[in-house]
Amino acid sequence: METDFLPEIVYQKLPEILFELTEPFTGREKDVVLLSSLGVLSAALPKVHGIYDGNLYSPNLYLLVVAPAASGKGVMNKSKVLIEKIHQYILEISLENIAECESEKKTKKDLSIKCPELEVKLIPGNVSSSKIYKHLKNAPYGILIFETEADTISVMLKQDWGNFSDIMRKAFHHETISISRESDDKFIEVRYPQLSLVISGTPNQVKPLINSKENGLFSRFIFYVFNDVIGWKDVSPKGIKIDYNAIFSTVSIEISNLYQKLENNISNVEITLSDSQWDQFNRDMSYVTELFIKQNRSDVLSIIKRQGLILFRICMILTIIRNKDLETFQDNIVCDDADYLIAFEIMKIFVDHSMHASNLIQDGKIELTVRETQFLANMSKNFTRANAVVYAEQINIPTRTLDYMLKKLTENSFLSKTSNGIYEQIRK
Repeated sequence: METDFLPEIVYQKLPEILFELTEPFTGREKDVVLLSSLGVLSAALPKVHGIYDGNLYSPNLYLLVVAPAASGKGVMNKSKVLIEKIHQYILEISLENIAECESEKKTKKDLSIKCPELEVKLIPGNVSSSKIYKHLKNAPYGILIFETEADTISVMLKQDWGNFSDIMRKAFHHETISISRESDDKFIEVRYPQLSLVISGTPNQVKPLINSKENGLFSRFIFYVFNDVIGWKDVSPKGIKIDYNAIFSTVSIEISNLYQKLENNISNVEITLSDSQWDQFNRDMSYVTELFIKQNRSDVLSIIKRQGLILFRICMILTIIRNKDLETFQDNIVCDDADYLIAFEIMKIFVDHSMHASNLIQDGKIELTVRETQFLANMSKNFTRANAVVYAEQINIPTRTLDYMLKKLTENSFLSKTSNGIYEQIRK
């Protein structure tokens, strides 16, 4: 399996603090740091929203990094630091409010006084569905589930009391969620739930977590999939020349200050795209959608369509981060062209990585990436490798990648090799 890295232009145009976070890293680790940081930040921007397809959305993202052991995906843990100060800030205030209420109840000897429940920002994957309802109910600006072992969540989803798959599906679109239990006379309703997920796991942990493309959870996730394995590196003090923890700790202070600034802002902040950005967005998404329809791939349209919303949410995150030093935030901020470009370039990678993730949960059926689908659409029924090389050069596909693509398409019966260097499309 060969998957693309995020393009360099993404890093060249990042807002300053995201550039600072990613600059010390290279390769897959650099991509994982950026994507997990975006996932964490999606839960750290209170009062920020945008209008997409006529509906109100907050920036919340669902991210799943999939890679084998010893691949470098563990660097994702560093992004968790970005929200820990916010979590402690919320937790301390919540505990103080509860203590004050309990003290008042005791002083007044009035058991009818109802004290607030605990509010947190950060929770692990080892949590019951009932507890998630409570956490979401008590968190006006949402929560983040951060889990480095996907099977921790998979185990919970197999339990009647722990299955919160429906919560994840509904919360992605901020649909009202509710629970009613006769056993303890409990009713909880959460309007506009805000949930972010940052998860990592190995390839064999994907199917237990999301066992089908059809239940809707798959298309709600950003996938970043790779199988690169990192060799030994110098772990001695002289080998570690950069204090990564200090970098993330410093940025976490800025993010905590930004959180409190947004929380105290007089009004909500709406992020919008410019007219030209919306025009470009509609053209590009229409092209990709039609590409898959023409290839009879309507089964992946839900992935494509939800990637549009994910792109918009990334625009929201980048816009606020780029404008974090404003003393106050206006009611409306237009996305910078650089941030739209970053979001779009990232989204293109996500679509292809989603197809690779799809192959991990489907027995025998292989999904083609956008690049592979586009390649087949532009090749005649019969073509030579020389024809393919010319086309590949036009759209900047390296020769090594082209050969891998031809091999994959042939092995999976999309192409047949009629003679040396000559191919025929079987399904065209």
